[in-house]
Amino acid sequence: MRRLQKRVRDLEDEVSRLQARNDQLSMAVTDVAVSATDREPALA
Repeated sequence: MRRLQKRVRDLEDEVSRLQARNDQLSMAVTDVAVSATDREPALA
């Protein structure tokens, strides 16, 4: 039972790390998207 509880804690920690990394990547994508829309449109 203790092994299962440790595994659950380890998986919960991994989920937290992945959520934090996902948040970082989402912010980076948002920054790129915003800076891309700030540029002058290409000449057609």
